[in-house]
Amino acid sequence: MRGIGLSLRRPGCPSSNVSSLSSRRLWFSSTRSTLCPHQTQVTQQQQGEGVLKGSKKRQAEDKWKLPDTPCRTRFAPSPTGYLHLGSLRTALYNYLLAKATGGQFILRIEDTDQTRLVHDAEQRLFDDLRWAGLSWDEGPDVQGPYGPYRQSERLSLYDEHANQLIREGKAYRCFCSPEDLERHKQAAHESGESTAYPGTCRNVSLEESDDRAAKGEKYAVRFRSSDKPIIIEDILYTRYRKREPEEDFIIRKRDGFPTYHFANIVDDRAMKITHVIRGAEWLISTPKHVELYNAFGWEPPKFAHVGLLVDKERQKLSKRHKGVDMSWYKDNQIPPEALLNFAVLLGWSQKSGEPDFMTLQDMVDRFSFKFSKGDIVVSFDKLPYLHEKHFAHLLRQEPPNLSRLQSYLINPIRDMITAVEDARAGTPEGALEETTIHNIPLPSLASPVPQTQESPASAQDYILRALRTAKSIKPDLELFLSQNRYAFWTLPPWVLSKNFDETPSLQHAKLDGEEASPSVVMRFIVEQLSDIVSSRGEEGSPEEKKTEVEEWTAEKIKPVVDATVKAVSVSDPETGEPIKGAGGYKFLRWALLAGDHGPGLVSVMELLGRKETMKRLITSYKVALEKEKAENGGSGSSTVDAVATGLGLALFDLF
Repeated sequence: MRGIGLSLRRPGCPSSNVSSLSSRRLWFSSTRSTLCPHQTQVTQQQQGEGVLKGSKKRQAEDKWKLPDTPCRTRFAPSPTGYLHLGSLRTALYNYLLAKATGGQFILRIEDTDQTRLVHDAEQRLFDDLRWAGLSWDEGPDVQGPYGPYRQSERLSLYDEHANQLIREGKAYRCFCSPEDLERHKQAAHESGESTAYPGTCRNVSLEESDDRAAKGEKYAVRFRSSDKPIIIEDILYTRYRKREPEEDFIIRKRDGFPTYHFANIVDDRAMKITHVIRGAEWLISTPKHVELYNAFGWEPPKFAHVGLLVDKERQKLSKRHKGVDMSWYKDNQIPPEALLNFAVLLGWSQKSGEPDFMTLQDMVDRFSFKFSKGDIVVSFDKLPYLHEKHFAHLLRQEPPNLSRLQSYLINPIRDMITAVEDARAGTPEGALEETTIHNIPLPSLASPVPQTQESPASAQDYILRALRTAKSIKPDLELFLSQNRYAFWTLPPWVLSKNFDETPSLQHAKLDGEEASPSVVMRFIVEQLSDIVSSRGEEGSPEEKKTEVEEWTAEKIKPVVDATVKAVSVSDPETGEPIKGAGGYKFLRWALLAGDHGPGLVSVMELLGRKETMKRLITSYKVALEKEKAENGGSGSSTVDAVATGLGLALFDLF
């Protein structure tokens, strides 16, 4: 076979007259392929070969514009392997074109290479595509008007069309054995001649050919190629042709199965495919396909060959690279919406100013033919950003997508909470100080907040509200849990005491302009917030829970908190200068979260509920009081006088 080598120069590659694909140049060897093993880019060599310039007046916008009529596209994987990032991108682009134009997206299984089939690959393809969120209008499992949709079930159709070409003199039977062909290649290679098929059977008469076939002699069918290279049209590259014509390539193998090149064009015609989007590595095969279309008198579909996905060393992505196989995304809990968003940006550009974050419907709405030429260097740096954006979108959706929320957020967090509690229960008390689970030191936790323990439904509702309360959700849920641990566990007094010592400004406070001890400030905060709502009914009764839901809300909490914190100020202990902002917030963050950074405090209070909020505030008051007693030799402090502050102790005694 006269191989056509497709190469792109990179450091260390021998060819010096080949530039990168991004320079929009094509180069093709007229001998057996001599490309560097990691090169698949396309270059232009000279006028009359490679990419030929189209009309200079053609506007890019016209080139990128989608057709006004519905497009029929297809994704045609071979079940010789599993879905990977590159093939998912191909499926996605074809899906988007069909949906953006009101057309149909077809799934076709190209299983003609029977020797390389992987037994579970077809089902995995179905499962992975559906997991990714792509559905098809026609296919092996949904049928349609142009089935069957497995090539192994369409052999009679290929035989019919191969025989038509034989009858018309456009193809011929080749009776050369594989051994004869291999001997020819070796001899030609050793003598420095072309290893292309020498045309041994090209002139065998049709009568002799029919007679030999009838007697059972094995044969392949070869297409009688044009003696001149043909020009093909491509949406990205405009026009393209090879330097040399095609050899007489095989369209039907000796085992009776068609080759990819032949079955591909017969099926695309039979299934009324209008557009084919595929990787740039198929550009050099497209002249074969167009010659076959011409031989049948058919109009070819429109082709768009998009850049190959490569790593940072410009090598084709392979199975050894992370993020190639779909299982990597599943194992790392990356939602399919984020994966599709990541994949669509690998070689396609939207209008300037449009955000990178996109739902699948956004992609459909914005899709165009604005593809990038040249190899696409895959960097996973943007994936965490898109992951986070899709988590945020998932949390904003109304009504909530509970299935997705449970799979990617709620259940993983609940499982981590359970793992922490199991570790606490199974760790001897003396060893707790040395134990960390999910980046959380076990001694830093008291009991879980009640909402996570009441029932599965209660835990799910609380975790979802906690997630929605958070400022942002990073893909690392373990980090999220450790940073927001006090949304899920109560505070041990020793943690409050330690953080109190680490926040000296708390001991330099004023209340309404007058110096006040931390305990007096905390008593003031407790009394003010306790007035927001008084619980109705017995503890745990339906009436009490109804009060929590209906009256302990951000709308009712915020104005009271705003007024309360403004009455408190704190100063820098070294300079004595007031610290900018309402000092009451420092006391609240210490009391509620042991000083941890996190969401707004009003949102935290609403999440925790009235009972847990007040419990934490009063516990903090008691810690501050104990600190003051210790400083005064255990005799207490005159600033804690209930009469002087005008506050009663009944509320404090409740906790």
